[in-house]
Amino acid sequence: MLELSPVAQISLITVFGLLLGSFLSMLTWRLPRMMEWEGEAQLKHISFTRSHCPSCDTALSWKELIPVFSWLSSKGQCRHCKTSISARYPLIELSSMLLTLIVALHFGLDAKGWFALIFTWMLIAITVIDIEHQLILDILSLPLLWIGLIINSQSVFTDPIDAIWGAVIGYILLWTLFYAFKFLTKKEGMGFGDFKLLAAMGAWFGVEALAQIILIASLSSILWIVALSLFHRRNLQEPVAFGPFLALGGLCTLLLGSSFIFSLIA
Repeated sequence: MLELSPVAQISLITVFGLLLGSFLSMLTWRLPRMMEWEGEAQLKHISFTRSHCPSCDTALSWKELIPVFSWLSSKGQCRHCKTSISARYPLIELSSMLLTLIVALHFGLDAKGWFALIFTWMLIAITVIDIEHQLILDILSLPLLWIGLIINSQSVFTDPIDAIWGAVIGYILLWTLFYAFKFLTKKEGMGFGDFKLLAAMGAWFGVEALAQIILIASLSSILWIVALSLFHRRNLQEPVAFGPFLALGGLCTLLLGSSFIFSLIA
């Protein structure tokens, strides 16, 4: 039925993207707050504990968990205590829906397409947590790295040797930049999580993609900081999370190839 009806296929992918976005919004809220927990307690709280209002702690009914629509119908407020509910939830759900649809239509739903979706969903989670906490968790970045190495043992996105060197050089590049900046300024310019995230990107797309990812991340972060400073939303001296911009570079590389930006310049 899906092969004969593109409308049905797009509709199901859209709904799936919204549902996955609902899970990601929950995960990105809970995970940073739970890293001090261990073992079964952590897994249980992520997977089985019912969602609840963070203000009044009331468990939410299934009607209050419908992605986007529940937030709109309640006018962005808890039905029980009338406390405002952050717009982060519908924004994450809509972003997940849109990116899931774009990636699925670009790659299809074969094995490579599913790997591309996994990469995209993990980038969403990493981006949200880094924006909110300026933290890239090992529990997300390291599995992303290992998945890239494992799937490229079968040359899904690049060949195995290129994936290995991509991971190694990706880590070393930002590690070197970090310590050079620290030596010159006595300040830390980025976190260790950024090293691991770029290493993961190298494992997925190889050495050639690293220059493009860094270029996109650097330019977009500069433009973002300048734009915020012009509108008096941020002081130029304030730190900014770099992970979301690396994620942008990785997503562009996933969809457009490992050297598209240099082909445009040439």
